[in-house]
Amino acid sequence: MSQMRGPPILRHRKINHIPYDIVLNIMKRLPVKSVMRLRCVSKSMDSLVTSHDFISTHLKNISKNHDHENEIEVYTLSSDSWRRVEISSTNNIILYPNNLEPAPLVSGALHWMALIREGKWLRQRRSIMPFDANTETFRELALPNYTGNSYCIALFKGKLTFTTLDKHQCSIWVMKKYGAVESWNKLFVVPFQRAPYCLAFTEYGSLLVSYCYTIIPMRNEEFKFVLIDAETLHEKKDPDIQHPSYVATFMESLVLLDGANLVSY
Repeated sequence: MSQMRGPPILRHRKINHIPYDIVLNIMKRLPVKSVMRLRCVSKSMDSLVTSHDFISTHLKNISKNHDHENEIEVYTLSSDSWRRVEISSTNNIILYPNNLEPAPLVSGALHWMALIREGKWLRQRRSIMPFDANTETFRELALPNYTGNSYCIALFKGKLTFTTLDKHQCSIWVMKKYGAVESWNKLFVVPFQRAPYCLAFTEYGSLLVSYCYTIIPMRNEEFKFVLIDAETLHEKKDPDIQHPSYVATFMESLVLLDGANLVSY
């Protein structure tokens, strides 16, 4: 004897909607290309992605992630590959390059000037960060007791130098014994008739400076280079040197979607 079954009941499938604030929090962390693809999903999504508020929020988030990361990229010629090396430090460290020269190579280490922010109140101090090419580790070298608003590190006859500008004179410090902070020695003080813009050293120990002959420089042609013998202070004007080129870091963003109305960070 068969049992009688009732009529089938139509059951609605439960649809779970993700709250808007969670969706927004996910989207602001996505790469630019992924966010751009979402514009094709719906008109409401396109309106969100191209809105002023979302672009500002997305830019602020990726800028924060892009900065101040304590790591560098190392290229290995034998494997034709790049890999990241982390700077092991609890402090916030910013490395920045010199004006004209690449990072000086001394005792198997590359050197950069660094701005170090430390402590609860992020106190700032400047230092030198060498990167040992063999162990692929960073350490810190303290600077000499210097004065001046402009500075750079370079090589002077195979030794690490720290050069400072104070008004119209240049002080050249040399680390006589590499790694020994107490061996910093002020070797030369070079006076200038006008404030230079760039500093570097040639292979033979001459100081290369760049003067600007106009009040507001507009073109590279307005800069003139001078070679100065650091010992005799003899100048050689207009050496056959071209003005250097500069490289900037590119970071993708949604800025162009909102044009000039965007708030920058």
